[in-house]
Amino acid sequence: MRIPASDDAAAGAPRRRLLSSLLSLPRRLAFLSYWRLAFLAVAIAYAVPLASSAYDRFNRVSQQARLRLIQEHRLWEVQQEFKGRPEIWARVASRILNDRQLLMRVAAKYGAQSEQIELEYRRDLAIARAEVVLGALTLWAGPLGAVYAIAWVYGRRKRPPPPKVQPASTLDPRYRPPDPR
Repeated sequence: MRIPASDDAAAGAPRRRLLSSLLSLPRRLAFLSYWRLAFLAVAIAYAVPLASSAYDRFNRVSQQARLRLIQEHRLWEVQQEFKGRPEIWARVASRILNDRQLLMRVAAKYGAQSEQIELEYRRDLAIARAEVVLGALTLWAGPLGAVYAIAWVYGRRKRPPPPKVQPASTLDPRYRPPDPR
């Protein structure tokens, strides 16, 4: 007669599977050679400053697009209580307000025409952001791809066969015991 498994045993099964998969990780990574692991570490280290720079450019492009939207559509006119120079409102609003808030002001100013303005704004913004992201990816993948290709070609080159060595023989004087004389 079988004893049914308790709930505790069933709960421990996922933990055992996780533990066995973690223990088998070195065997799974065994196919990676040392130069590939080093290449992977360099690729990750090289990506960090590029990603930081791309993030800054991404934010700068977004702010410039918001500033252009404000200036093109003179959104400071929607803000009735603002009394000051339009340049100041545009600079401050491009940093403080997000896209949704600015597009709400466009909708308040233009009504039904605002949908076309929003579509054009979002399309231009997506293109500008894509240029930043693709530029960063190109700066990252280009040099790494070239280095990887060179290393791969170097590793696949035909190596000369090892020199032929005569097998050791019992007749070879080098391997005979010293003469007792």
